Amino acid sequence: MLRSFTRTTAPLRTAVSATTPTRTFMTSLLASDRPRSRALGAIRGSGGSKDMLDISNLEEFRFDDSTTMGHDALEAQREVRKYLRITKYELPKLQAYRKAFQPPASTQILKFRTSTYIGEPNHPAAKKVVLTVDSNSLPLTNAELHKFLLLVGPRYDPIKHQVKMSCEKFQDRSQNFKWLSDTMDRLINEAKNDPEAVADVPLDLRHVEKHRKPKLTFPKEWNRPVAAKTAAAVADAVNESA
Repeated sequence: MLRSFTRTTAPLRTAVSATTPTRTFMTSLLASDRPRSRALGAIRGSGGSKDMLDISNLEEFRFDDSTTMGHDALEAQREVRKYLRITKYELPKLQAYRKAFQPPASTQILKFRTSTYIGEPNHPAAKKVVLTVDSNSLPLTNAELHKFLLLVGPRYDPIKHQVKMSCEKFQDRSQNFKWLSDTMDRLINEAKNDPEAVADVPLDLRHVEKHRKPKLTFPKEWNRPVAAKTAAAVADAVNESA
């Protein structure tokens, strides 16, 4: 590449040093490049006053090329084939890094969930981290657990016995991980600090009642009365099938 660059700059330097007029120099430069010379001939043939970048000066479409929608469809096929090639040639290479599944230990009680949006690395929801933990698995006594649930407030689900927290304060996902982990440590430490002082404070579970759907029962008085003959026929059918 360096050798070709030196070779092309020598004639240009000679042309400039020979005090060549600007118009003659530009003409010789375009003539040395075939695509540019053809473009220059097209401009000259049209009178030299048309702008070739103007859409109104484009050539008439002779149906010798695909339409814009056709090019979009081809681009979509290229993208699909790109991922198919990755699936066929790149994914098998990951077998060298596979590891046997190991179930989480009894001490690993925190669960973190994140969302990844393919094709959108800067999606605003990609930084969000959600932490869930089973309240019965926390290393706390009954009094300490009661104070812990008082501290988390509406983040506690008494039906699933689960505490759920989320964080999207920071731009980097790892920072949200760290904030949730540190917050859980602070809550546990605070729950162990004199839990008997709030032992008589009841849990506020109004947030559960607000989202719980009422279970409706159909009154028996609204049932349609069944005729005696029909009931006897149904009973006979049941006896025959038995």
